[in-house]
Order: sequence, then C-alpha cells, then structure tokens
Amino acid sequence: MRVLILCVDRDDDLGRKTSIKGPVVGEKAVQQAAISLLRKDPSETDANAMFAALKLLDEVKDEKEIAVLTGSAKVGYESDLKIKNQLEKVLERFNADGVILVSDGKEDELIAPVIESKVPIISISRITVHSGEELKGFYYTILSFLKRSSEDIEMAKLVFGIPGVIALTYAFLGTSGWRLLAGIIGFYLIIKGAGLEKWLNKFGEYVKTSFVSLSVSFFLYLLSLILAVVGVVRISKITGISALDTIAKSVYTSSANFLYSEILLTLGIAIDSWPDKKKVVQIIGMGVSLGVSILVLKSLSAWLIDPTYPLSYIITTTVLGSFVVIGIKLLNKFIQ
Repeated sequence: MRVLILCVDRDDDLGRKTSIKGPVVGEKAVQQAAISLLRKDPSETDANAMFAALKLLDEVKDEKEIAVLTGSAKVGYESDLKIKNQLEKVLERFNADGVILVSDGKEDELIAPVIESKVPIISISRITVHSGEELKGFYYTILSFLKRSSEDIEMAKLVFGIPGVIALTYAFLGTSGWRLLAGIIGFYLIIKGAGLEKWLNKFGEYVKTSFVSLSVSFFLYLLSLILAVVGVVRISKITGISALDTIAKSVYTSSANFLYSEILLTLGIAIDSWPDKKKVVQIIGMGVSLGVSILVLKSLSAWLIDPTYPLSYIITTTVLGSFVVIGIKLLNKFIQ
C-alpha cells in the first residue's frame, strides 16, 4: 500500500513566515521547512505538526511519502483551491492509495473533504501542543478574577459566600448535609427568581443596625436564625416511604421551629420599624399571615401522615386565621 503522510497549513503560516511555497515534498524538504518555521516563530504549532508527521514517517512500514500543503491567509475558498491544486501535483509524483492527515487543530481538518475527493483518508492524527504560556495566562486570569470578585460585594457573595456555606455545612454535618445544601441552594434560587434581593438587603440593614446598637431586636433575629437552622437540620434527617410522605413529615416535624422563628423575626422587624405605627401593623399582618399558613400546613401534613386526623381542625385553623389576618388588615386602614 502506498501511503501519503500529509500536513496541511491552511492559512499558509509557512509561506508567510519563511517564504517557502507549497507543496513541500520529501523527508529532507519537510524537515528543513519545519526547522525554518521554528526559527522564525518558536511557538508555531504547524512546525510541531510537521515534526509529528516526520515521526509518523519513521513508524509507517508501507511504501510512503511525506508532504506539506499550504493554503492562503484568506482562509476559505481561495486557500482550499490552492491546497487542492497542490495535492494534485503531489499525487502526480506519488500516486498514493491513502492519506494519513496530520493536523494541529480542527481548522486544518476542515480540508478533509477536498483531500477525500482525490484520495481516501486512512486516518487523522491530531497533535496537541502544550503551551506553558497559555497555562501561565490562565493562572493570571484566575487570579485577576478572584481579585475582582473580592472587590465586588455582589460577586463575592457568589464566588466566596456560596462555596463557604457549602464547605461549612459539609464540615459540620458530613455527607448527611447534602440535603441541607440542596435546600440552601434552592432557597437562594427562589430569592433570585422572585426578585427578593432588595427586601433581604433591607432586612440586612435592620440586623446590622440592631447589632451595632445591641438592641433587643438583634437577639430576636439571632434566636430566630437559630430556630430556623434547627428546623432545617431536622428536615435533613427526615425519611419517608414516598416523596409526599417525606414532605409531610418534614413540614410536621419542623413547623414549630419555623413558627417560633417567624414570630421572633416579625417582632424584631416590628421593633426596628417603630415608631412608624402603620408600618409596624403591616409587618405584624404579614407575620400573622405567614404564621397562619404554617399552622395550616402543619394540620394538613398531620392529616397526610395520619388519615384519621380530623379535617375540621384544618378548616377551623384556616377560618380563624383568615379572620385574624382580615382584622389586622382593617386595623391598618384606621391607623394614620
């Protein structure tokens, strides 16, 4: 079998940098062309592809020849036509039964249909050149990104905050903390999706101000957070026979924690909102609405766990809670 080992320089780096015109045919000619190209540009990957082709030439046992085809800086129709014409000249000198295409990237491999129109391609050998400069550039890019992230508060929350929460959760809870992590990430995505960042930032200012002044509200926030964390941890340990059963048990088990946490949180925000009476009533109204919702969910989850649980309890909780919420809403209208 007559094998042609072929390198394709589609954008003609060889011609532009060394003035060597294609086709370059023969071991000595290709070797000299590769050396000339490296002397002009040591980082040139086309020269590495030529040396790889020369190595392949030593390994192939069949009747063989090596050649380099060059295209044009105007990559496309013009360069591909030049390569086609050069290939025809090479095949006149060495009538190959097949080609081994040696490539340094996908761009040169785009010429494959042109080659196959003249001679079959037996295989394609792609050469990957490891560049220390590229790795060094990547290293400095990462350093620059981390530096910018540390200077930008919003980016720092994502780049450092979330991985920090994940690392701490795993450190304290081990593998059992993955469900908790999933819950934290889900909570964050809901906040982003619902556009609640401004509300959270405002709440953060409440907490910051209350901490600096060491007011009662700060301790209420702290106790609220502790109760909420305890509730989440309890949820992470719940298992059930089905997804619905797991959700029902999780809600029932942790509802008390979240209810007390919500009450303390509402009281803290109400204290920080004083003396704006209208705002205080609005906050209490939202807190009561959320508390009623938690109680209704607890009753509903109890019924899902135990079908003998009276439905009247759910109805009573819902109705009474609704009256309380409506009463607070009406009271808010009379407060100036």
